[in-house]
Amino acid sequence: MQLLEYQLESESNLCFFEARIVVSAENEVMAVIRDITDRKRAEDDIRTALTKERELNELKSRFVAMTSHEFRTPLATILSSAELLEHYGHKWDDTRKLKHLKQIQQSVEHMTGLLNDVLLLGKAESGNLAFKPIHMHLTDFCRGLVEELQITTNTHEIVCQLQEQTTELHMDEKLLRHIFTNLLSNAIKYSPQGGRIDFGLAFENDYAIFNVQDHGLGIPQTECDRVFNSFNRASNVGNISGTGLGLAIVKRSVDLHGGEISLTSQEKVGTTFTVRLPVGGINGIGENKFQMTFQPLA
Repeated sequence: MQLLEYQLESESNLCFFEARIVVSAENEVMAVIRDITDRKRAEDDIRTALTKERELNELKSRFVAMTSHEFRTPLATILSSAELLEHYGHKWDDTRKLKHLKQIQQSVEHMTGLLNDVLLLGKAESGNLAFKPIHMHLTDFCRGLVEELQITTNTHEIVCQLQEQTTELHMDEKLLRHIFTNLLSNAIKYSPQGGRIDFGLAFENDYAIFNVQDHGLGIPQTECDRVFNSFNRASNVGNISGTGLGLAIVKRSVDLHGGEISLTSQEKVGTTFTVRLPVGGINGIGENKFQMTFQPLA
């Protein structure tokens, strides 16, 4: 007996059949044919479920590894500062007490930020991250965001080339903040030697096109296609802290805008992220560009 499986397309549906063929007599063949479409679809469903379960288990493992690593340092700081205040606080002056209280506050803020990133990504994955566009002036938004981030570093200078616009656009300011705070913060973080970071904005064919370029560690070529996966971090980051959530949040935020994000990178040379967001055919975009350099603090 021979057992064969084959497929036939019927009314745009793919059906599966099983044929059992046997020589039943001289010059005679008997075939039994069964429709196994339901079984095949059930097998596909099971394989898909198993794949998703493996992905979920891997995600859980990476989440546990990230949280255990990233929470250990701030928790240790909180514990040590609290114990020092408990045992020696009565001997210290107010300045020294304040120093340890600030360390506790900063550690709590760091942990809160990590939890907020996890919750935000959870909302995005479950489809509960809302897209709420408002009237906004994109060039002013970019300028203000860069000013905020420049204050956080005294070893980098952020150079902006922003094309001016004359009308407001409809975009989600909160999602834009997630996108470019993460991209610019990463450019600063992964350029440990300091230096220049370029941030550009231009308008072309009803799209706002952003570029964030650094001259830091770069990303290995074999890992570029995984940078937007949750809890993924490049193999060359060394001891630089991070959760691997920032770029995943960036990708979800870009998707909600109906946009695209791409990157080019070379190890030890730097990385450039390009974000294209639709602006809906808004008129009144100016042709002039201006350059701004945000100098690091002395």
